[in-house]
Amino acid sequence: MYLVVSCPRCGNYSVVRDTAKTHQCPYCGYVMRIEEAAVIAKARNGREAREIVLKLKTPKELRRPQ
Repeated sequence: MYLVVSCPRCGNYSVVRDTAKTHQCPYCGYVMRIEEAAVIAKARNGREAREIVLKLKTPKELRRPQ
């Protein structure tokens, strides 16, 4: 299982395995403890988690209706 988390320092989203204890933000380098991170979503696999991140980063005006 994968988690989509939000960095408490810069606010960007990243993907981390649910078994990890810590995660380094790929954008600002901040090392966060997963238990204290804001978990935005859970995904079954890495591809699904990445799709969630892309959807979160896409402005609402540009999203395709589902």
